Amino acid sequence: MPRSRTVRVLLIDNDPEDRALLANLLHSGPRHRYALTMAGSYDEGLAALSKGGFDICLLDYELGGRTGLDLLRSPAAAGLHAPIVVLTGHDDYEIDVAVMEAGAAEFLPKGEINATLLERTIRYSLQHYESQRKFTYLARHDQVTGLFNRAVLLERLQYMLERPVRERHPFAVIYFDLDGFKSINDSLGHGIGDRALYTSASRLKSVCEAHPLLARLGGDEFVAVIDSDDKSEIEALVAEVLRIFRQPIVIDTHRIFVTISIGVAMYPHNGDDAGTLINNADAAMYLAKQGGRDTVHWFDGENDGRSRARRGLDNELHAAIEANELHLVYQPQFDLGSGRVVGLEALARWNHPRLGPISPEEFVPMAESRGCIRAFTRWALTTACRQYLNWRDAGVLDSDVVLAVNVSSQHARDEDFLPMVRQLIETLAMPAELLELEFTENALILGPDDTNPLVEQLKRLGVQVVIDDFGKGYSSLSYLTRLPVDSLKIDLSFLHGVSDNSRDRAMARAIIALGASLGLRVVAEGVETSDQRQFLMDNKCVFGQGFFYAPGLAVADCTRLLQHAMPASARYH
Repeated sequence: MPRSRTVRVLLIDNDPEDRALLANLLHSGPRHRYALTMAGSYDEGLAALSKGGFDICLLDYELGGRTGLDLLRSPAAAGLHAPIVVLTGHDDYEIDVAVMEAGAAEFLPKGEINATLLERTIRYSLQHYESQRKFTYLARHDQVTGLFNRAVLLERLQYMLERPVRERHPFAVIYFDLDGFKSINDSLGHGIGDRALYTSASRLKSVCEAHPLLARLGGDEFVAVIDSDDKSEIEALVAEVLRIFRQPIVIDTHRIFVTISIGVAMYPHNGDDAGTLINNADAAMYLAKQGGRDTVHWFDGENDGRSRARRGLDNELHAAIEANELHLVYQPQFDLGSGRVVGLEALARWNHPRLGPISPEEFVPMAESRGCIRAFTRWALTTACRQYLNWRDAGVLDSDVVLAVNVSSQHARDEDFLPMVRQLIETLAMPAELLELEFTENALILGPDDTNPLVEQLKRLGVQVVIDDFGKGYSSLSYLTRLPVDSLKIDLSFLHGVSDNSRDRAMARAIIALGASLGLRVVAEGVETSDQRQFLMDNKCVFGQGFFYAPGLAVADCTRLLQHAMPASARYH
């Protein structure tokens, strides 16, 4: 117990001599730092406990007609939030057990008390109580965000559901999931990730603070309970959450963009127990992600079965990879001026036998979370390189046409990735200089002054490195002067806005000019209209891809396009 701390002690004892003796022992202790308040009866003690403001209570067992055990079991004692040491003139084992079971911190016979023992008991009780308090807090709260955890969520929900019928009323369970949060941990590390989680929790808390419960389930998932069935109120709340999460999270030099997907389930319409309500809100959130993320979906029974079926996909993905159920399509990249094919981007597709087409935005994160992303990448690279070599051998490719393959951000920190690429190049005899690996910005940046050594290693291997979705991730552009990449791909969101958004036009122009100044190949993705193509050509962007030219094509369709695009002399050579 620190010397500088004054401990506030409440002494409840109906014997004046014992009170005086205990007061003297406290004041004569070797580390005396006590502010003592005394109560001489059960009623006085009860009033003092109810008032609170004490660090510890010394409670006599004998209180004239009543016992300290009665007082210990009172709501006032529970509300004290401080340890209680029971004192007695009897060395009685049964009393000892009874008071300890009732919540006492310690049991101390009066005949054995001296100044040193009393002080030691107080010090131990305070330390033990603080340890228990911390343990209880940790058992009920999330350590990263400070929010309640899953156990408390279930406990509070159960309490609300078990209220008397007359007190029970409809309420909402809202499920929040951060979009693409895993890439933050992968690209910037778990330290930054945890701080981003804390900021995200603070944002949710600022909107939900007037409501009874907000908890973190784990990972990047949160649940709020809104004690209302007013749909307009709930809509206003989720709209505010969506709005604030569209603002970047600023941590040190990082500007992190994380949106949020939201699902809502209502009691009693969407469930009458805690597990069902949470699961249904989760199912609705999943449909919000399927609908494009950064949005809200209200649970309805019609969509329940469909979303639950898709939730089980992660268990099927590994088997699908091993069974070759996935396939690749190829989207050509064109010289915007001449129309010549200059590249092919391999894009993975999964046509599920029961659920139909599954988007890569859905199954690639599954591969990352289920630990099969390495197998997926090996399959994609092997399949794409073999097909590229088949086209080359058939004479339908110009000698400088590149093959582009997207790479998960997890591989940026995977020690086995470089050996895998090296082995594939050597085994298949793939020209390394014609292989482009596309990474997002955040995957390649470790910090404001550090870039990923993988880029240098891939360059020494001869492979070209591309920054995909450029302009969407890392806030500082200075890293480009230190990162020996070959190409930039303009994020399609900027291109979509060039017709009517001056900021998107300015950003697209800036990226094109930046790439040119650094001698980088700039490719615009998502070209869908002649106006967009013209904008790119006017601003000296040489390369592009998108539906205006061709979607992702099956092998046979891509072969026909390549044959048609080749000069006749080369085609029939």
